[in-house]
Amino acid sequence: MKRILVATDGSEDALGASKYLADLYKGTSDVEVAVLHISPPVPPIYREEGHDPQIRKVYATWKRKKEQEAKRYIEESAEILLRGGFKRSHIKAKHAHQIVGVARDILREADAGHYDACVIGRKGMGWFDDMFLGSITSKLLEISENHPIWLVSGKKWDSRRVLIAMDHTPDTLQLIRYVGEMLRGLEGVNICFYHYFVPFIEGLTTEERKKLRDFEKRIIERERDRMFHFFGEAQRVLEDLGFDKKAVEYEVFKGESASPKRISQMILKKTHDGKYGTLVIGRKGATKAREFRLGSVAWRIATEAQNCAVWVV
Repeated sequence: MKRILVATDGSEDALGASKYLADLYKGTSDVEVAVLHISPPVPPIYREEGHDPQIRKVYATWKRKKEQEAKRYIEESAEILLRGGFKRSHIKAKHAHQIVGVARDILREADAGHYDACVIGRKGMGWFDDMFLGSITSKLLEISENHPIWLVSGKKWDSRRVLIAMDHTPDTLQLIRYVGEMLRGLEGVNICFYHYFVPFIEGLTTEERKKLRDFEKRIIERERDRMFHFFGEAQRVLEDLGFDKKAVEYEVFKGESASPKRISQMILKKTHDGKYGTLVIGRKGATKAREFRLGSVAWRIATEAQNCAVWVV
């Protein structure tokens, strides 16, 4: 049974996360979803002045209102999942007040429930900050090293059309295995392995590039051979999980710039042009860097992608 945590605040973006799950797992019965709403923290006056009868009365009213809001938001998400074919018994309601911080509270629930993924709308959580993208999302990406995060934007997707941006590191095969396990058993899944590389550093003059043209061709051929060998290993991982060989394709793209901005732009262009509804990226690249750095390729993709779900694994 796959176990997924989806966070909601009742906003359209948050409900979009539930719609994505309903679309992706339509017709399956091996997925359990917990819908989590985190309310604002209990105001200090209610905690510190609880002995006062008037304060207790006001607190009771405030608490009841927040519980009703949470129930409504959770039920709205649940209804979307039910319309998508989920069984009521496979949908769980979770409600809590903020304790440490929304991002850490979400991950604490993810740890406690041993969920396979945490899904959020890329914007939302409007009760504390309309700029969700710049606050809670960034914090989640920063501290969720061992938690796959799915960021959903848009309203309609071909969710089973999947682009995996990959390099040739051992971590990538773990990423492929994760994707295969989360998509295992779904019909109509199409997967593309996509690798972007640049043979030379930027700044070479035209004359310098001409002198190195033959060497560049050898580098390109070597990189393609290495990646196609690696693609073959990745495909075998999927085949072992029951995927049809015909459902997997590869592409190696030679670029002109290795800047994070350009790499992310090309991956997002491939996602858009290929009409992929799911884009999978690893938070660690060839540098093995642990931090989800502002301006990195993974960061740019996660924050700039439109009309798709980005799995940060």
